Amino acid sequence: MGLLALSIRLLAQDADSLLNVVRALPDNAEKLEAIDKMCHVHPNVDTIEKYARIEHDLASKLQIIEYKADAHDNLSWVSHCRHDFVEAMNHRMEAIQIWDSLGRERDLAFSYMNYATTLMSIKSYILADEYYQKSFELFTRLSDSAYMSRVFQYLGILNIGNLAYDNADEFYQSALDIDMKINDKRGVAYDFSGLGHSALERFHDHYSDTNIALLRHAKHLMIKSYHIADSINDISMQLYSVPKLSEIYIYESKLDVARSRQLLDSSLYYYKLGTKISDDYGYDFAYIGLQIPYINYLMQKKLYGKAREVIDQTISTIRSRPDGESQLSALYQTLIDFNAATGNYAEAYRYSQRQYSDLLAENSKNNQYKLTQTRFITEYTAKLNERVIAERERELTHKIKESNQRRIIVSILFGFFLVSGLAVLFLVSTIKRKRMNAVLAAAQQNLIEQNHLINEANHKIISGIRYARHIQDVAMPNIELMNSIFGDCMVIFRPRDIVSGDFYWATQIGRYKALAVADCTGHGVPGALLSILGISMLNDLVASSNMHGPEVSPARLLNTLRTKMRESLRQKSDDYTNQDGMDIAMCIYDTQAKCVQYAGAFRPLLLVRRGELIQYEADRMPIGTQMNVDKPFTNNIIDVEDDDVIYLYTDGVTDQFNAEEDAMKFTAPRLRELIMANQHLNLNQQKLVFEHTFDEWRTSPQTGEMVHQTDDMLLVGVKFG
Repeated sequence: MGLLALSIRLLAQDADSLLNVVRALPDNAEKLEAIDKMCHVHPNVDTIEKYARIEHDLASKLQIIEYKADAHDNLSWVSHCRHDFVEAMNHRMEAIQIWDSLGRERDLAFSYMNYATTLMSIKSYILADEYYQKSFELFTRLSDSAYMSRVFQYLGILNIGNLAYDNADEFYQSALDIDMKINDKRGVAYDFSGLGHSALERFHDHYSDTNIALLRHAKHLMIKSYHIADSINDISMQLYSVPKLSEIYIYESKLDVARSRQLLDSSLYYYKLGTKISDDYGYDFAYIGLQIPYINYLMQKKLYGKAREVIDQTISTIRSRPDGESQLSALYQTLIDFNAATGNYAEAYRYSQRQYSDLLAENSKNNQYKLTQTRFITEYTAKLNERVIAERERELTHKIKESNQRRIIVSILFGFFLVSGLAVLFLVSTIKRKRMNAVLAAAQQNLIEQNHLINEANHKIISGIRYARHIQDVAMPNIELMNSIFGDCMVIFRPRDIVSGDFYWATQIGRYKALAVADCTGHGVPGALLSILGISMLNDLVASSNMHGPEVSPARLLNTLRTKMRESLRQKSDDYTNQDGMDIAMCIYDTQAKCVQYAGAFRPLLLVRRGELIQYEADRMPIGTQMNVDKPFTNNIIDVEDDDVIYLYTDGVTDQFNAEEDAMKFTAPRLRELIMANQHLNLNQQKLVFEHTFDEWRTSPQTGEMVHQTDDMLLVGVKFG
C-alpha cells in the first residue's frame, strides 16, 4: 500500500481503527508513518507515549532519522501534558537538533514553536519569545500564513501570562487578519477566544471594578468562537470556550442583580453542554475548567451542601489521575471562597497558605527549569559549532585532493603552508570566538537571570495585591448584607487599580442602621492600607460606643474617628506636612423615629424626595490634620418620608475625565442631573443606567476605546420605606 493511499485510509478512520492499522503493518516506513499519524489524533496520553516509544525504537532500527525526530516531538507533547517540563524540553531539543541537521526548515519551525510553548508554561517569557521569533522567521520564509497566524496566537497567550493585555490584543488581531484572509475558520475561532480570554483576564485584574461592559465584551467574543467551532465540529475548540462562558455568566450574575437568575441559568447551560461534549468524545482536559464555575454556580444559589459534594467529588477525580496533584492548585481559590462563604475561616486560611506555598514551590521549580534550558541551549550551540568545524575541514580536504598532479611537489608545499596558515588563523579565530562567546554567554545568562528575577518579583507582587484585594472585599459588606440591612440599595464600586482607597461600611445595631462612604488619601496599595485602617476604626468605635445613647451621632463618631486617625498616623496638631487621612460621609438611620442623622468630612449627602433633589453640605475639613481647621463636625437631622432616596459618593465619580480632546470632568451638577433623570427607576435599574453612562463618558466616539480611570469611584444609594 502506497503512502498516499495509506494517508487517505488513515484520515477515514478514528483513533481506535488507526491502532488496528498500525498492528497490521510490518516493520517498515509505512508503519512509522501510521504510528506518527495515530500519535497526532489519539486522545489518550498513555497510548500516545507507548506508541511514540515504539516509533523511536523502530526508527532507530530502520535508521530513518526523521521519524526518530517525530518520536521525540510526540514524547515532548506527552511530557508537557503531564507537567514534566524538563523532560518535555529534553525531547524537544533532541528533535530540534535532528531537524536542523537534516535542513528540514518546516519541521524545525514547528519544534521551535512547541519548545517556546513549554518555556512559556514555566513563565520563562523572554526565552519563549526568542524561540517564537525563530519559528515565525522560518514560517515567513516558507510563506506559511496559517502557521504565522499560529505563532501570533501563542504570542497572544504569552502576553496575557505577562499581564501585557494590549500587546496580546495586537497579536490576536494580527492572527485574525491572516485567518480571515485565508478563510481558516478554526484559526478565526481560536483568535476570537484569545481576544475573549484577554478581556476576561483584564476584568479579573479589576474584579470589583464592576466593568460589566468589559465582561460582556469577553462573553460576546467567546460566543463567537464557540459558534464557529460548532459549525466546523471542532470539539477541542468548543471545550475551550464553553468553560469560559460558564465562568463569565457567573461573574455577570454578581454584577447584574436584576438578571441574576437568568444569567445563572446560562452558566448552568454551558456547564451541562461542556460536560456532555466531554463525555461523548472522551476528552477530559476541560474537566477542572468546567467544575470550578459549576461550584461557583452552586454557591451563588446558596446550595452549599451540594457544592461541598461536588468539591469532594472533583478533588477525588483529580487525585485519581497521574498528574492530579499538579491540577489541584487550580481549586484553591474556589476552596478559599467556599470556606469563607460558609464561615469556616480557619479552613479558608489554610488553603490560602497552600496557595502561597505552591507559588513559592513554582518559583523554585522555575529556577531549576532555567538551569536545565540553559544547559540544553549550551549543548545545542556546541554541537552546531562542531558541525561548522567539521564542514570546514571537509572543504579543506576536498581542495587538497583537487590539486594539480603535474605540480604535486609545489602543490603539496603550498598546501602545507596554506593548511598551516589556515590552522593558525583558525586557532586564533577559535580562541577569539570562544572568548567572545564566553563574554556573550555570561552577559546573556546575567540578562536571563535578571529578567527572570524581575518576572518572579512582578508575579509575587501582583499575586500579593490580588490577595490583598480579597481581604479588602471581605472587610466591606457584600451586596447581600447591604440588602439585608437597608432593603433596597445599590453599590457602584470601581477601584482604579486592583485595590482601592475608597471604601463603604455598614452595620445595624438594634433599631439603628449606620452607613458610611469614604475616600482615603491616595489610591492603589497606599489608599487600600488606609481604607483597612478606617474600616477597623469604625468597627471599634461602634463596638465601644453605646449606640442606644442620645449622645451618639455621626458628628460625635467623626470627631472621635479624627482623633484616632491622627494618633494612628502620628500626626501633630502643629505639623501639616503629613496630611494623610480620609473624606467621609456618615449616616445613622433611626427606624423608630424615622429620621437620618448625617455628618460629613468633605463628602455631601444627596436626598431625592418627591421629584426634588436636596443637597446637604459637608464640613470642609477631613478626618486627619489640616491647617487652621480643628472644630467639631456638624450633625444634620433629616426626617425621612417613604420613598426617600439618599446618595453618598466619592469625588472619583465627579472628577472622571471624558475621552474628548478638551478632557472635561463629569462634575457634581452632571451627577445630580443623572440622578434626577432616572429617579423613576428602581435602584437596580438606576445602577445599570449609571454604569452605562460612566462607561460612555470614558469612551471615545472615534476609537471606541476607554480613557484611563482617573481615581477610585464609589456611589451608594439607599431607599427608605
